[in-house]
Amino acid sequence: MNARAQLPAVQDQPRPSQMFAPVGIFAAPDKFEHSQRVAKVFADSQLVPPHFKGKIADCLIALNIADRMQEDPLTVMQNLAIVSGKPCWQTQYMIARANKSGVFATRITWKSEGQGERLEVTAGATLADSGEVVSVAVSMAMAKADGWTKNAKYTTMPEHMLRWRSAAMLIRLYAPEVMLGIQSTEEVEDATPSAPRDVTPPRQIESSTSPSGSRPSGPPRLTTAKPAAAPGKPTPADGQEVSRAVEDDAETVVTQFESDVQLARTEQDIADCEDALTPYAESDRLSRDQRNRVENAAEAARARIKAPAGQETQQDDGEEAPVDPNDPDFKRGAEDRRKGQKRCVISAITADEKRMAAWKAGFDSVEAEG
Repeated sequence: MNARAQLPAVQDQPRPSQMFAPVGIFAAPDKFEHSQRVAKVFADSQLVPPHFKGKIADCLIALNIADRMQEDPLTVMQNLAIVSGKPCWQTQYMIARANKSGVFATRITWKSEGQGERLEVTAGATLADSGEVVSVAVSMAMAKADGWTKNAKYTTMPEHMLRWRSAAMLIRLYAPEVMLGIQSTEEVEDATPSAPRDVTPPRQIESSTSPSGSRPSGPPRLTTAKPAAAPGKPTPADGQEVSRAVEDDAETVVTQFESDVQLARTEQDIADCEDALTPYAESDRLSRDQRNRVENAAEAARARIKAPAGQETQQDDGEEAPVDPNDPDFKRGAEDRRKGQKRCVISAITADEKRMAAWKAGFDSVEAEG
């Protein structure tokens, strides 16, 4: 009676060899190897869209999508777009696939009501398995609320755009398996954040002077030209060269700013010069020293603009005006002297006699103290 009860032995249960079974062209090594060769043919072809040319990996994935859909690979590539790394279908292709898929007993049809701001379009079809009539309605009010109208075609062909939108929503609601759950191009574009801001300076100030060397009359002339690259300069090939190219570009822009701001006659002119540097400042492409140079140059320009009339010509009597120790160029000269520099390397200062005098005064002041 003291015998212990014998527990039944635990039977071994069969375990799946893999949690996720490979599908499509990834199901077998030989099929994958063959698909790679096919993908290379498409990548080298002129018949595929630009976003597939030369990209074997993208063509390979498109081949897998075509294999899973039992569709011609070229047809898939011609109608498959890529927006922010997401695949998306052309809407007309979604409609064509849905109409012949057998999910709907009838073709997708539309009904339009109202005009202008009150335009509403309804896409409808009959389900083949149940006979239920299903529909999706979209309107211009919805388009404006969701930001679809940023596409200019909603102004030129609103009913056509609403038809595509309503059909895409109908397919995604009642037949998502037909398109493997992939959204339409319009849906992905509307859900994608705006493109990053272009960091190229939008405008610069022409720093030319008159033949006599004096400052030209009137405000600086704004141009859209960007400093051209040096002729024959090789394209950066690695991270180090790219970094050096970025630094050189920033230095060129800062030097240009120091020169341009000297032509400013009004506060607006100075603001225009600063606007050209905004993209560089916001993207942290300027070093601390470059930022200080920009601030000093802008401060000196504002001080010059606010100076009383006739102050710039007070040295014409042969009497040299004392240099303000707080002058940015005076401070820069003193700082350069402490760093052991032998001469001024800023072209905007050396080109201006008054600024050069202030820089030299600061330079000499440190030497006298030593």
